[in-house]
Amino acid sequence: GCTRRENRPLDRTSGIAPPLRLQPRLSVFISTGMSVLALEDTALSEAILPYVGRSEPAFSLRAPGYDYDHEILVGLPPSYDLEPDRSYPVVWVMDGALIFDMVMGIVNLYATGMRIPEVIVVGVGHPREEGMAGLGKRTFDLFPPGSILSDEGAAADYMKSLGGDPDQIFSAVKGDQFLDFLLDGARSEIAQRYRIRDDHTLMGHSAGGAFGGYALFAKPGGFQRFMISSGTNGLTLDLEAEYAASNDDLPAKVFIDAGDLEANNVGMSAQRIVSRTMILAENLQLRQYPSLQLTTRVYTARDHFTVMPVAYADALQNLFAEEAAALEPMPW
Repeated sequence: GCTRRENRPLDRTSGIAPPLRLQPRLSVFISTGMSVLALEDTALSEAILPYVGRSEPAFSLRAPGYDYDHEILVGLPPSYDLEPDRSYPVVWVMDGALIFDMVMGIVNLYATGMRIPEVIVVGVGHPREEGMAGLGKRTFDLFPPGSILSDEGAAADYMKSLGGDPDQIFSAVKGDQFLDFLLDGARSEIAQRYRIRDDHTLMGHSAGGAFGGYALFAKPGGFQRFMISSGTNGLTLDLEAEYAASNDDLPAKVFIDAGDLEANNVGMSAQRIVSRTMILAENLQLRQYPSLQLTTRVYTARDHFTVMPVAYADALQNLFAEEAAALEPMPW
């Protein structure tokens, strides 16, 4: 038969039409392929059933030692208002202006399909209205003092041929202060505003991935899950060796990835985007830490940008695999 459609006004803040209110004794059929789900004569038939999370108004915080603000973007899960006694894990996304919307889309899709649990997504970075001018701030945020961009030899020689001086670039970086800000000021503010669990995931790509590797060893236990994508600071390899010298376990879930086409780019090669990231993964594999859950992926036919959607999607599903296993899967 015919399906009647309702024209619903858009929510101008989200661009999403509000959910339909189901009426008693009305059968609602949702068909996907060969699967059909019917809701009829249930308590849910009177309720508004959201299945897409919502983005909160952005706000700003200033970290100690900074002369500029960071924009904080927050995405809440669909059940947040329906279950006022429930708390949620937090997924912290670096480069919020660029990455937050993509991660929210993946989280909405995967949580609807019961591939991951519902989470609160927090994006941190420069204010979006600053545009490309603000993007440069990520260098100060995501690289700690002592960072190593290129190895001595061919990589460093290439970078110097471009007129870049890594020592000068890294002379004013604040990655250590930024990490403290995430763990203290930003986390405290999020905990005051929203119902969160002490369950934190750090996700980053490129410089954000390098920052994740740094955070794993600079503040062990600060986060429980990590996505380290297409980037590893040379400093992190030193910190990893120092950690291994005095520890026999690393309780964390870690997803490490890179795209194979990144190795075909001379600039990426000079920063050892693929090789250094894989060395970190291999070193962690060799440590055989009993509590470390490590997954490593090298994606084919993916460059520094095209690897991001699939990597974030796979990382979320991998890092929350145990929690997803406890969910009742959708019938399709």
